[in-house]
Amino acid sequence: MNSLKNHLALIIPLIALLFALESILLMHRILKDYESKLGNNYAIILAASKELTLEEIKNKIPESKSLNTIDSKIILENLEKNISPTNLTLLKNSLPFFYSLNLDSYPSSSRLEAINKALKSLDNILRIETFTKSHSQIYQLLLIINGSILIFSSLIALISILLMFKQIEIWKFQHLERMEIMTLLGAPLWMRSQILFRLACLDTIIAVIIVGIGLWYVTQNPTFLIFMQELSLNPKIFSPMADCIILLFVGLTISLISVWIVSLQAKD
Repeated sequence: MNSLKNHLALIIPLIALLFALESILLMHRILKDYESKLGNNYAIILAASKELTLEEIKNKIPESKSLNTIDSKIILENLEKNISPTNLTLLKNSLPFFYSLNLDSYPSSSRLEAINKALKSLDNILRIETFTKSHSQIYQLLLIINGSILIFSSLIALISILLMFKQIEIWKFQHLERMEIMTLLGAPLWMRSQILFRLACLDTIIAVIIVGIGLWYVTQNPTFLIFMQELSLNPKIFSPMADCIILLFVGLTISLISVWIVSLQAKD
């Protein structure tokens, strides 16, 4: 029972640490996926008195990707029944040129303001619609969530590492006599702390397996799958196998470094 408690004392902080890291990874991917989709779908609508070219826009906005003409025939066709042919011709001649400007990535709020000012500096531009309110609200909300997760996950990770240090110190005192004998025999640090390294590696592997099972269960949950579809999230965001490899590498690195630090303290 005491042996089980000793293992759980390290496994539980490791699980909390790995889940905190996984939360950061998932939120980062969700944010990048949303930025990518927003960049592909986002467009600035322009009304100009004369025809515009992409090169002309790129001189002002280097991240301009494409400039597409918006056909005004649909608007005119809807008005055909309501106005006379003469007025329709006059209206057609007086209509400005409409364009859809696509960027290679979704700009930040400050950059969007700079783009708006740059477009206004063009003499032929009559009106600009950037749709900043609708897009920025969701994007800013995701940034706030990402920042909150980063802060709380960092706090959880810090507390988990401190608990890991405490547990490794307990293991050190449990095996102190053996370690001191090996020290007197001239054994190097890695050899006399071998039992601590083995315990840390074993518990890390167990923690990764538990986290991996949790991730697999979440990704197979029907409610979760429906939620992903409703938000149009890329399924590749959630990859339990690849994440487990990352978590195993990070977990082993932190565990081994923790054992090494505690072992150095024992040397002193």
